[in-house]
Amino acid sequence: MGTGSDLQGMAPAEVFAAVAEMDEREFAALMDDPPRRELVIDALIEHMASLFRPDKAGDTEATVHIKLWDKPGGGYDHVELRIEGGECTVHEEPQSDPDLTLKVRPTDLRKLVTGETGARRLAFRGRLRVLGDIGLAMKLPDLFDFSGAR
Repeated sequence: MGTGSDLQGMAPAEVFAAVAEMDEREFAALMDDPPRRELVIDALIEHMASLFRPDKAGDTEATVHIKLWDKPGGGYDHVELRIEGGECTVHEEPQSDPDLTLKVRPTDLRKLVTGETGARRLAFRGRLRVLGDIGLAMKLPDLFDFSGAR
């Protein structure tokens, strides 16, 4: 991929496909540029939501906050996933208190949603922090099909 400006005007699925093929250096450069970072994070979260498995959700109702570290200028990006009625919806701004909060760097979220690594592996390595309902956290690999997610 050329410059990250190529991402402008692309649908989230197209952005995801492009960043899934990038090397770590190219991806890191995107994460240092706020407008492009926002496009990429939106695409990663939308892709994660698309991996939701309603057949595994049962009557699960939960609010999951994802906080993405290393935001240029400090702080983190913060999005919300709401699981309810067999659906997973994305809220760019959190709307309710979380049952579970996941703290992760965008590079590790990318590895998770592309199937390059697993949530448990990231957690054991200290690259994914989990706060709140640990039982729900343990269900995430069942609720989302992260295996071979490309």
